[in-house]
Amino acid sequence: MADWFEGAGNGAQVSLDELLADGAGAVLARIVDAGALLSMGLTSDGGALSVTVTLDGRWRRDYFRTPAELREWLTDAAVAVESGNAARPASSGPRRRKRGA
Repeated sequence: MADWFEGAGNGAQVSLDELLADGAGAVLARIVDAGALLSMGLTSDGGALSVTVTLDGRWRRDYFRTPAELREWLTDAAVAVESGNAARPASSGPRRRKRGA
């Protein structure tokens, strides 16, 4: 049973160059261009890349160690963000914001 807990990672640091290769940068750009907030960071031990996509207050975060997993997740995220923002075109009129006293 104790061996199961050791299966989460191999203790090696991930390579950002490898993770973001193979077209991942283009998919990241699609997500941001579609209006989502995108944040990325390494875990404290450097063993995984954390990616968070936020759109209209809703967010999803996952952790990645391989380029294939990252690319598949980003592609799904891009489709979700693009379809989520398609129903809400940007307003061309001025907006009024309430200011605190």
